[in-house]
Amino acid sequence: MRGSSLSHPAVLETLRPFIVVSWNGTSTRDMPEEIWQIYRAGNLDSRGGAIRLFVLNPNGELVRAFFPFAGPSPATLGFDRERMGLYLKGQIEKASAELDLSRIKTNERKVRLPDVRPNPSLQQMPGGLRILLSLKHPFSSAYRVPVVETVNNSPAEATVLQYPQQEKTISANALERWLEQIYPPGMMERSGRIVDISGDLKFRPAGAQENEQLAILQGTVYFTFDDDRQTRYQGDLAMTFRYADKGQLMKSFRGMFRGIFPKRDMQGKGEAKILMQAVLESRP
Repeated sequence: MRGSSLSHPAVLETLRPFIVVSWNGTSTRDMPEEIWQIYRAGNLDSRGGAIRLFVLNPNGELVRAFFPFAGPSPATLGFDRERMGLYLKGQIEKASAELDLSRIKTNERKVRLPDVRPNPSLQQMPGGLRILLSLKHPFSSAYRVPVVETVNNSPAEATVLQYPQQEKTISANALERWLEQIYPPGMMERSGRIVDISGDLKFRPAGAQENEQLAILQGTVYFTFDDDRQTRYQGDLAMTFRYADKGQLMKSFRGMFRGIFPKRDMQGKGEAKILMQAVLESRP
């Protein structure tokens, strides 16, 4: 959903009466049986692209299947998020026209940033983190959509990030659950995920402030993205951690990632180097 027409405000409003679920994979052979049955019943040809949408009635029966774009890819609408969003809104309304949605009550939810719940079983550190990601793409509005992700922390992160009594090196892969969220919005490549994270991060004590112990984590992180070229990109990560009780309890952390993502054009003739930045902050 990152940067796609599904995140357009008009589309979100149109989808309010629905329960929205998704499946993502690289082959129809990987589909669960219930997904495969709907996919097959949709009877859509391959000319409209790999992304397909299905409207089901309350009994789980297929009403209509359709493509989200006017042609085989977002290029048919100029990669313009506004045009893509309004087109998809119209397609959803057309597909659901025979459903009676008038009696479905929808709540007016106040817009707020995603967050994580406190985790009583994880006492050594905050329950999770929030990542705010942005790209400065020169022409595609889909890539410039700000992204917010949350990750629940686990005992694995608590162990790796115990207060360092002296400088040490930790593998970036040890923070894979955090770092795998740092990839561009608007990507439609294979599985759309990170397949490898590497790099050495220096973790060292950084003095004390107001009865709290400070630590700094710094280093370069290397990523491999799951596209047809196995694109590699990298960036610098710097984070500050605050501890109480002589380093036994992590109170909070905050950091910054700054890197460059190389993106080839549709013809494969040129490559844009896109600035990608992310803020990482502890929650709650």
